[in-house]
Amino acid sequence: MIPETVFGIPAHPLLVHAVVVLLPLSSIGMIALVLIPKFRGKVQKYFVAGALLISTVSAYVTQESGRTLNKVQGVSEYHQEWGSRTFYAALALTAISAVWFWLDTKPKSIYQTVTGILVILVSLLAITATVLAGHSGAQSVWATNTETASTISTERTAITKETSTTISMTEVAQHSAADDCWSVVNGNVYDLTQWISEHPGGSGSIESMCGVDATTAFNNQHNGQGEPEAKLASFQIGTIG
Repeated sequence: MIPETVFGIPAHPLLVHAVVVLLPLSSIGMIALVLIPKFRGKVQKYFVAGALLISTVSAYVTQESGRTLNKVQGVSEYHQEWGSRTFYAALALTAISAVWFWLDTKPKSIYQTVTGILVILVSLLAITATVLAGHSGAQSVWATNTETASTISTERTAITKETSTTISMTEVAQHSAADDCWSVVNGNVYDLTQWISEHPGGSGSIESMCGVDATTAFNNQHNGQGEPEAKLASFQIGTIG
């Protein structure tokens, strides 16, 4: 059984790096050995064979760690499928490469040529499987993080509404500087100090909102646009009263 964590960190994301680096490299190395006779020195052969063996073992360990992770927090079936295909592709490449290495010590024959073609095809398959397994894993993580961020944003907005305080326009007017910027939009009060330096459209348009009711200016620019309104909501500190 592969451990769930390594030094407190999930094992699967750590182990997968060995596969996504070594398997494509060793696959490319095998293609080079087959196609470029001058590349077939002992050092090159030992290096490629060693990298291929390590990547195959890593693919198996990574696959098992993924199954362990799936029991804890769940992994998409699509990613699991491509993870398994990557291991089988690595295993097949190791087997066919071993045959090719043995035939390479013999006089050149049709068997070596056919085996070389198979090595190239399986190498391409291994690279493709690795890419798709990595891509599906990244998609799974991104979807989870996006969902979590959306949940946090929703909860934060709900808390803001529940705990919002009433602020007078006089008090808002006292926060009219770039380093202390409050503004009113649609009856709500927002602290935009942090947003001034981060605003994609430049700081000027935000600075003009400081200390005043900027409802008209904001609605003329962003009314009905979900992203700007959601971003503005994250800065709410109260309602005007």
